[in-house]
Amino acid sequence: MTQGEVRARLREARQRRGKMAPKDASLKRMYTEWEQGRVSPADWREELSEVFNLPPAALGLLEAPPQPQLVVPAAPPAVSQFGDDAYLEAVRGYIQNLVSLDNQFGAADLVKLSVRFFNSMHNLIGTGAYDDRIELDLNAAAGELAEVVGWLAYDAEQHDLVRRMNQESLHFTRLAGDRTIELLTIQNASMHAGAMGRPREALQLARSVLEGGYSLSPRVRALFLTRKARALAQAGDESALSTFEEIRSLFLDGVAASDPPWAWWVDERELAWHEAMARRDLQQAGSAIAEFEHSVEATAPTELRSQYLHRAYLLGAQVELGSWADVESTVKTIIPLVPQVASTRTAVLLRNTIAEVAVRKSVPESVSASMMQLNAALESSDLDNNGSYLG
Repeated sequence: MTQGEVRARLREARQRRGKMAPKDASLKRMYTEWEQGRVSPADWREELSEVFNLPPAALGLLEAPPQPQLVVPAAPPAVSQFGDDAYLEAVRGYIQNLVSLDNQFGAADLVKLSVRFFNSMHNLIGTGAYDDRIELDLNAAAGELAEVVGWLAYDAEQHDLVRRMNQESLHFTRLAGDRTIELLTIQNASMHAGAMGRPREALQLARSVLEGGYSLSPRVRALFLTRKARALAQAGDESALSTFEEIRSLFLDGVAASDPPWAWWVDERELAWHEAMARRDLQQAGSAIAEFEHSVEATAPTELRSQYLHRAYLLGAQVELGSWADVESTVKTIIPLVPQVASTRTAVLLRNTIAEVAVRKSVPESVSASMMQLNAALESSDLDNNGSYLG
């Protein structure tokens, strides 16, 4: 069967199961990502098995591991701290430190410690070891901490943890009545759904805010319209691009007093990158690359993790277009960042790009040599960070 025939049969199999089948352009992109190992087709296990008339295991699609049974402890967990004003202030300081460290060095080294801290706070609140007077503030802080841990897990490619932390964040922010972090968590959930190849879920989440009676500042509305546009583009809907005109108009309204504290990162760089990604998803690589370049240019040199990530996306776009001179130039700017930033998400992007160059024809020798240097830098960084190669 040709890939086109496979896609047609997959769409039919999807529809027979009462599920929405994406447009062919979107499925074509998804199929390519499955082949390249960028995304697991876990949601399509049954359909792929039917089309190829093979069991999932023969296709390399292992069943999801069983969920562990809930174990109810005989006694509440031990809590070594008490939730008073000093504790609350320490939690807030810890959250700010996590955000600062992530912006500088990436999330891979921060996830484990941040999860441990969240679990300890979860136990403290669950057992009632706190001053009742600050209950709402503690719930709000727990919700914010869970949101940050979810973001760190996303950058570290720990996707089950992302979903769990987003759910924890929504639980605590709604207990606290904290709409600002609730909104941030919903946008994170939409982002994660899109990254996992679920554009309809991403769209539903964006619409739940845009049409849900929330009071949105122009900048926050621009952010959720961006999420809507990204989801539409992933599904192959070209109307996504026209949405960016409204997004830019809202962004140009500037900062408002009603902006939440976290809205600082909704900036020119972020919007340029999202438009680039939307154009890439719509198979418009030529126009996407200008926006990828814009996102790099708009990133402050001191924001190492963002420099690393945005240059990695730019490199992928340059490889896709075969702009080999630009590829060499970009690789030279990325290599010094590899040992400084521990971002699993970015490392995965770079390794996928290296693999793509390896199978391309007529690649200049100098480009192949540059990719070998980049791969060596990634492997060296893995050894430095873990003492062994990443699996």
